[in-house]
Amino acid sequence: MKHLNRSFQEKLGIRGVHAYTEDDCRFLPWTEVVAFLNKLPEGTDPEFFERLLTTLANYNPDTEFLAVQRLKDTVSIELYSLQ
Repeated sequence: MKHLNRSFQEKLGIRGVHAYTEDDCRFLPWTEVVAFLNKLPEGTDPEFFERLLTTLANYNPDTEFLAVQRLKDTVSIELYSLQ
């Protein structure tokens, strides 16, 4: 998880999503997340789309980090906060 922590530190204060797997992390700023979601095939779970956009719009990028983890066939939306 060092790659995720490093991404958090490097992107503090920037609104976006840290998309990560066990081995890699890629930061997507707001505009790239929206562009990616718009390219998803029709029939993609609308709840996932809505939840991700709502969280992206409402978290505080100065004290919180939004991450999306892909593990095999599942994707999770995670919100982390500085203490």
